[in-house]
Amino acid sequence: MFNLFGFFSKTARKKAFIYVYSFMSLFISIAYQANAESITVQSGRGLVGVANNIVSTSMSGRTSNAINFLPFSYVYLSYYSDYTRCEVATTPEYGVMQIDGVTGIKLNTEGTLMLVPEITYTDNRSWKIGNTNYVDTVTAIFNGYGSNTNQNLGSETGCVWSPKQSTPNNGYDNDIYVTHQVSATGRVLIYGTGAQKSGYTSNLNYPFKIILRDPRGAGPYPYGILFPANTYYPINVSTLGCTLTTPTVIDFGPQSANATNGQLLTTKSDGNLTVNCQQNTNPMTATLSLSAGINPIYFSGNEYEINLINNQNKAGAYVTMSLNINGIPTNIPFNRTPVDIGTISASNSSASFSYPITYSLYSRGTGITGKVKGSAELSIVLR
Repeated sequence: MFNLFGFFSKTARKKAFIYVYSFMSLFISIAYQANAESITVQSGRGLVGVANNIVSTSMSGRTSNAINFLPFSYVYLSYYSDYTRCEVATTPEYGVMQIDGVTGIKLNTEGTLMLVPEITYTDNRSWKIGNTNYVDTVTAIFNGYGSNTNQNLGSETGCVWSPKQSTPNNGYDNDIYVTHQVSATGRVLIYGTGAQKSGYTSNLNYPFKIILRDPRGAGPYPYGILFPANTYYPINVSTLGCTLTTPTVIDFGPQSANATNGQLLTTKSDGNLTVNCQQNTNPMTATLSLSAGINPIYFSGNEYEINLINNQNKAGAYVTMSLNINGIPTNIPFNRTPVDIGTISASNSSASFSYPITYSLYSRGTGITGKVKGSAELSIVLR
């Protein structure tokens, strides 16, 4: 038997419209329209806005295998010169900063706003050894807590957004060339310290981008830009804010460790997700969307699943979450894809919504015993 406990656990810390929990962090943000000239952010602390609401890019290329066939970060995020080593660029002078444990890139000179990725990618790889063709697929996640792939090989030392992929070799010493077909989707978020003010942001020295890198090639490398450099954006701070309330601890209790992989073990419908919004000055019309993310250590390679892991980072089970929106069960993805739940009009000073939540627990079929746990982070995005 293993005991599934503390799927979410709560230690409240309240500031303005932001609620922070140890396993479930609830934030509010305001997004700008895709083609707008300005960016609107909330006045509170934490997740306060969206810099790029729709990230969609693809790239392809051929790389050689890493020396000694070690795992290598073929696909990674960069915010620095192509000729700067990642571990060097993690120092503050390159713009890396943190707000409440979330890592991002400084957006303005005052250091009150930072960019945070919420990106997933898929790398369809192919290579040939002798007369045999091989293929595999690597999926990965990047967010404010780091990065990881479904291969779970860790990241380059000191490099928060450089997860390692396996290097195909099959025991051969000769060079192997791997063809990559990479597609990436997601958003770029804005976090604030609570001291942000309306005005212009300073430009980034280098674009925030996703890169396909060759371990033995000097570049240039294929890339896709997440947020451009050398561009100024007007920032508007809004007073529109919302509170989000949801169950923060889901305890599934003891379950069989001998269940087959993918077997549904149990479900729980504990309470509702409730959202209350208020606006006093400069009212606006906005769509309310639920956005869910996870710490990369719980990444399973499937956007709708949260791995529950033991203290050796081995997954014994996984959880899915469904929201009943006006009678329609809606599965919630954990890659920050927004799920619309309602609207607020400029003519209304307030709006409220409440929807039942169902959590489903499935076995990983690994036979792991003992305690396993996981967590999720929910946001309400106003756009």
